[in-house]
Formats: sequence, C-alpha cells, structure tokens
Amino acid sequence: MSDLKTVKTVILDASDSEILSTKLAAVNNDVRFSILEILRDFEKGNKLEDGTFKKEPLYSREINTILLNNYNINITTQMLGQHLKQLSEAELIEETVVKKEVPNKIGRRSVKGFILKEDAFEDLFLDISFLSDELLTFFDLYKTNQRFHDGEHCVLTIFNGEDKGKTFKVHKDEVVLIGRKANFNAHELASFTILLDNSYSTVSNVSKPHLKLFYKNDGWYIIDENSSNGTYIADRKVSQGVPTKLKANSFLKLSKGNGGAVIYCSF
Repeated sequence: MSDLKTVKTVILDASDSEILSTKLAAVNNDVRFSILEILRDFEKGNKLEDGTFKKEPLYSREINTILLNNYNINITTQMLGQHLKQLSEAELIEETVVKKEVPNKIGRRSVKGFILKEDAFEDLFLDISFLSDELLTFFDLYKTNQRFHDGEHCVLTIFNGEDKGKTFKVHKDEVVLIGRKANFNAHELASFTILLDNSYSTVSNVSKPHLKLFYKNDGWYIIDENSSNGTYIADRKVSQGVPTKLKANSFLKLSKGNGGAVIYCSF
C-alpha cells in the first residue's frame, strides 16, 4: 500500500476527547479516576472461595478517608458528592443503599453506597481490572489518531495485544484487507494487507481475510469476509458479506474474547 504507515505512539493530553465524551470526561479527572480505582481495588479485595468477588459497596465517608490516606486528596463531602454524581451519570458506578456503622451514631444506619458497574467499560472493550493502563492508553491512542486526520484518510490503531499501538493511514483510493499472519511471509502478500500477529488466534488469517476496509461515495465501509468468529462495532455484530458503513471514531472488534483484536477507526 503506497500510503500505509506505521507510527510511534506518543503520550498527549486528552482533555478535549470527543469519543464517548460522557464517560471519558468523567474519568479524565484525578479525583474521579482515584474513586474508580478505590472501588475496583475494594471489590478485588473481597474475593470469595469460588474465585468471584463480593460486590460490597463503599459509602462516601469511607471513600473520602481512602482518598485522603492513600491518595493524599483532601476534598469536602459536598465536592465528593459532585464527583460521585458525575460518575453515576456516566454509568461508571451505581448507587445502592447499605447498612453501616456510622461514626458518632448509635446502631447501623441506612446510607448510600457505591460500586462499579459491571459493564462500565464494555463499550471500550476494557477490563476494569486494568483500569489505569488501559484508559491512559486509550487517551494516548485517541490523540495520536487525531494528528493524522486530513479528510483523505481513515486512521486505524490496534488497541490491544501484541500489535497494540500500531497505527495505519488508509487513503480513500485504497482497499485494505485485514487478517492474521498465519503461515504466510510478508513478501508473499500484497502491500494492501494489514497483518496482525498470530497471537490474535481467533482472527481469520490472510488466506481468508477477516475484514475489508474501503471508501465509497459517502463514507468508509467494512465487509466481514465471512470470518470464523465475526466482527463487532461496539457490541453489535455486523452482517457477514454485507458492506457496513462506519461512523467516525468506531471501535471494531475482530472476534470476541481471548484472541480477538480491537481496532480503533477514526476519520
């Protein structure tokens, strides 16, 4: 491919992110990010015998204490409430009512508690247990992509696995096939193929490319070339063999679960 380039990822500020703006705006703050980590770590600390984790809510006084002691963040109860409200509105945490022993009060009282939502980052294909690294990587890759927008290219960034951070520019005049290397050597393939590492084991290989990307008339399209494990936009499976128009700033998932590839597509 004449205009296919691999670029080095650089860390940039992502405060003006427009993708999934509600969630990202909520996360892109030191206090709210710390609250998410506190809720994640508290849940991980309540492991049951069957290997699952007990979701026991924390209430605001407990969160405030951990913010002060572990993160050196000292804020008022009112300000904490505003941060918790924004995280709730972004559907990253959920509120519940718990019985707690409250200081200076007699007996157990009903107070608001907070836990992480199980699907908090599902639309980003993120595992909450890798919160810090993965979200910071997302900001990084998003801003890298924006540098290459010129109205003539689609920018693809591989977001996970062995090829994580590789970024490609695809021109409107080009048709690109995306698949796993399998047993092929680079010199045996046309230059318009984007090769994924063999560790993406559930992605169809290049003898039967997983995906085709091209521009036509009014936008960018993909075709799942009857792949073995499907292609997803966010959490929606696309029809195989049928052109599907992309929206700007889309996450493509080539196969779900272990061995799949997540590709961020922007233009």
